[in-house]
Amino acid sequence: MRILVVIACLMGLFGALPAHASGLEDVFGREVPLGQGRPAVVLYANRDTRDVLREHALRFAYDLRRQHPIVVVRVDLRGIPGFFKGAASREIRKIHNDSLTRVRELFLSQGQQPPADLEQSLYMVADTTGAPHSALGLEKGFRQVLVQALGPRGRELVRGPFPEAAGAINRALSAPSPSLVSTISR
Repeated sequence: MRILVVIACLMGLFGALPAHASGLEDVFGREVPLGQGRPAVVLYANRDTRDVLREHALRFAYDLRRQHPIVVVRVDLRGIPGFFKGAASREIRKIHNDSLTRVRELFLSQGQQPPADLEQSLYMVADTTGAPHSALGLEKGFRQVLVQALGPRGRELVRGPFPEAAGAINRALSAPSPSLVSTISR
């Protein structure tokens, strides 16, 4: 009987953990350390929203440097035919490397050294099923990037359309101990 109670408690604990914080790998096969002590910013994008990311994401990440978050870009590949998903993942790896170069250049242009752990701060995930996007209400072919701030334990702090929600994300990550989830209306 005692074992059943312990198992029930463990099941409840696992149910309380954020579902997206376990077993997530990026396009390089690295585990994405969501919920492991650092806050995170997650951008939900697809091929139709890449221009928004190109225009705003680097400056946004630079503006968050004091909060030292992990930045995760989840790319929805639902609109890509199966035999092109490998090529799409290769393209995402190339974009990842180009983004790191551009972030380094941005830091240097501001007279600052890039963080030593920059490569452990940017993760790009190719979501072949689009399930995380669907769970947040993003239908296949969505046109608006969604941004989400997660606390150090992986709990959602705030989310909203990007780049409009950038200020709210910055405030949520700067707050001493945010405990409530707020959602910015789309």
